[in-house]
Amino acid sequence: MLGVWLQIVVPTVAGAILLVSVCFIILYRCRVKVFAKLNLHPFDVDECQNEDMAFDAFVSCAWPDDDLARAMVERLEGGNSDEGDHGGYRVCYHSRDFPLGGVILRSIQQSIEQSKRVICLLSGAFLASEFCMLEFRTAWQWNVQNRRHRLIVVKCPGVDEALAVAERDAVPGVEDVRMFLSTYTYIEHGSDDWWQKLLYAMPINRLPAVDFDFHLQFFTGPDNHDDQEPLLVNV
Repeated sequence: MLGVWLQIVVPTVAGAILLVSVCFIILYRCRVKVFAKLNLHPFDVDECQNEDMAFDAFVSCAWPDDDLARAMVERLEGGNSDEGDHGGYRVCYHSRDFPLGGVILRSIQQSIEQSKRVICLLSGAFLASEFCMLEFRTAWQWNVQNRRHRLIVVKCPGVDEALAVAERDAVPGVEDVRMFLSTYTYIEHGSDDWWQKLLYAMPINRLPAVDFDFHLQFFTGPDNHDDQEPLLVNV
């Protein structure tokens, strides 16, 4: 009798476990689509909870990519629910928000340390920009030091060729970019689901909305002065 019971129960339990495992794998592989449709993060927690942060994201790009970056910032801040954008994020964008005449190194460090995500729009122009590379390396060092993964890289077309040229010319920091691309997941700009992937990588809980006086006060406050050592980039 026991043997008959085991012959029935064991295959049933094993089948149930296999079915749950398969469903779990399918759901995980489709997690971005689930998020796009239902605005749910089935496999994630808010790793920024209880952190006193100023921005949901800091967007870094080179000047030639300003139009593309501003379009991204506009969608992140405003969004379009009909298109599944789920906007409403509080974004810092360097060419718009950094104060004229301010301490650029201090502004970069503040933006990275006080943002839940750092989005680098990686292009050939980005690789050629000293400040963009500084922002990338500072963000990565912050990740390493704090054991977090909050750096989002959106890779533009033509980067592989530009990266090869930068490596040939021994551009400072280019080896860090190559290592990141070979180690971490990045987003291919222009792919069918690149925007959904970017939104999925954004913080789960948005910061409350503010007006742009907040950005001005953040960068012109008492912390934005030059009597502190900027974060040393030595990744």
